[in-house]
Amino acid sequence: MGKLIENPKDMIFQSAKSIAKSKGIDKVNIRLVAKDCGIAVGTIYNYFPQKKDLIVAIIEDFWSGAFKEIRKHNAENKDFLAQVTSTYNCLSFYLSNFKENWLHQLSFLKADEKMAGRKKEDEYFQNVYGIIVRTIENDPKISENIWNEDFTKEKFASFVFNNMLIMLRYDEKDIGFFIQCLKKILYAK
Repeated sequence: MGKLIENPKDMIFQSAKSIAKSKGIDKVNIRLVAKDCGIAVGTIYNYFPQKKDLIVAIIEDFWSGAFKEIRKHNAENKDFLAQVTSTYNCLSFYLSNFKENWLHQLSFLKADEKMAGRKKEDEYFQNVYGIIVRTIENDPKISENIWNEDFTKEKFASFVFNNMLIMLRYDEKDIGFFIQCLKKILYAK
């Protein structure tokens, strides 16, 4: 008779997450998770029908935690530059929990795993993007006169977030130059 496991889905997930943190998200595989959990490979497929489902769960857990932290810091009503710095630092901290920068490692996953992971990431990216737009709108020091149909708040927010992601991919610790560029663009008289 097999042993009774209290919450097998969570045990499987926690094992996969631990592997992603210690070895890299691209090193997560069903056999390794099964061995770590002391269960049969088939048991994992009862809860995660495909490996990509497990990868997506790890990605979702990461972005969910990071987004909660970003929202918490956003509630402090910082100006735009302080919010960008806070958001970047929060994401950088969350990524530092992983042995390797898995934003970069996602490119090593199989096409279907990569697509599923990116789809889940995009949902959270839209939330962060929305925070950036609202922060721009709520910063009274940013003149409304700088915006026009070609230079919109939405396009600028996209530019800011895309550059943040690039810097995170390269594990950039000092974003001072980036902040100075934003300052010159937004607050120049």
